[in-house]
Amino acid sequence: MPTRNWPRPNKSFALPRTLRLLVASLLLPAVAWAQHAEPALTRPVTGRTQLPPYPAPTAPDTVQARSLPEAFGRGRWHGRVRSYSMATLNQGHYPDYYAQGLGAGARFETASFHGLQVGVGGFFWANLASNDLATPDSLTGAVSRYEVGLFDVTNPGRRRLTGRAEELFLRYRWRQSTLTLGRQLLTTPLLNPQDGRLSPNYAEGLWLELRELPRTTLSAGWLTGLAVRSTTDWTSVGGSVGLYPAGVTEAGQRALYAGNLHSRGLGIVGVNRQVGARTTAQVWNYYADNLFNASFAELTTGRVLGMGQLTLGGQYHYQRTVGSGGNPNPQLAYSAPGRRAHALSTRLGYQRGAWSVSGNYTRITRTGRFLFPREWGREPFYTFLPREREEGFGGVDAAALLGGYTFAQVPGLKAEAGYGHYYLPDVKNTRLNKYGMPSYRQLNASLTYAFPGWAKGLRGQLLYVYKGRLGNTYGEARYEVNKVDLHLVNLILNYDF
Repeated sequence: MPTRNWPRPNKSFALPRTLRLLVASLLLPAVAWAQHAEPALTRPVTGRTQLPPYPAPTAPDTVQARSLPEAFGRGRWHGRVRSYSMATLNQGHYPDYYAQGLGAGARFETASFHGLQVGVGGFFWANLASNDLATPDSLTGAVSRYEVGLFDVTNPGRRRLTGRAEELFLRYRWRQSTLTLGRQLLTTPLLNPQDGRLSPNYAEGLWLELRELPRTTLSAGWLTGLAVRSTTDWTSVGGSVGLYPAGVTEAGQRALYAGNLHSRGLGIVGVNRQVGARTTAQVWNYYADNLFNASFAELTTGRVLGMGQLTLGGQYHYQRTVGSGGNPNPQLAYSAPGRRAHALSTRLGYQRGAWSVSGNYTRITRTGRFLFPREWGREPFYTFLPREREEGFGGVDAAALLGGYTFAQVPGLKAEAGYGHYYLPDVKNTRLNKYGMPSYRQLNASLTYAFPGWAKGLRGQLLYVYKGRLGNTYGEARYEVNKVDLHLVNLILNYDF
């Protein structure tokens, strides 16, 4: 493989860390002003997939079926096809990776019969083309980090057609509320579909959503199983943790908790309330039996400012270990007993017409690692940029600029960009750095387009990511390859019908 000369961060001039964070938070990109229109309170997502796997019906069927045959006869079918091309270009002699995946699925949901509905769905996918994603590189010992997630991380060498049953539920509707039992798609701040590969996460259990109070939604549930993104099988709550790379323990030993965690399930309760015309508050709690308890709160608001709208947001996260952390043996536990973590994330943004821009900051304290299984979803911090996370670290300072523009002249076309600095603990500080990730800077640029007319239902996205090194890697490949000084290119096509 030819050697590429990649630029390294210039160490001859370095601003103080606090000043760099301040500059990154305040230097917003110049905005070209569009024609005034009253903006909605939105959140720049910078390439983050937000659409559900299947589109919601344009007009919900509210007419009750009078018999079971009628309920099934008036049921709704939905289908989806996704093509995903991905490539990672590492620096110098480090290995590069590429993959092309294709998936297709369908779901069916009956009409309501005495308030009851049945839903079922599944998805199949295949590796159409890729280099070797399973064999460690002979020089560095590295394997694919991103591309393998298109298929099955538990069997990266599999190339044949693969599939899994995803939804199978019984749902009861009354008034504006629902009670769902079985396998279903759930979206909460911390446990979510994280739909950034071919097929998202699904959860199994009992889920209640009450919407009987004005401007208020109460959510609660008990989950006993999960179908993790990039895997083919359903697993228990404890068994789902560790399917992705587990990093190291606080003592620096390889974490071996995969398959060794004991938990009876995951309990979730949340309240979301529209406080005012532009103000929303939500509070959630996640109790993972014998693993951890995590609490999350967020307040977002908007105020008219000039010809646009000022947006403000704040998040707080608190987490503590429950019981033994999954196993009395520290090397087999997910979290050490007595550990706690705090995180704060803030946003200041502005919207005018087709433009949106925001400055974002996240602080994770040094009291401990911020932990939430990557298998269950991605964190909702405002500084999040796709293809990297802040989970697994403590003592983090992160600042990011996000911006977006919707093209009025080309309906359905949207451009987004994000740039952030992420200051992590030293890679050898294993108490606070679980994955050996150095401090880094990241640039994301995304174009999305929803096709009109005869191609309605087809959506495309082109996502480019660059990650540059800021921290010390001590010249060791394990702290560099697939982590920093790399380029990522993603091309995604979705067709919903």
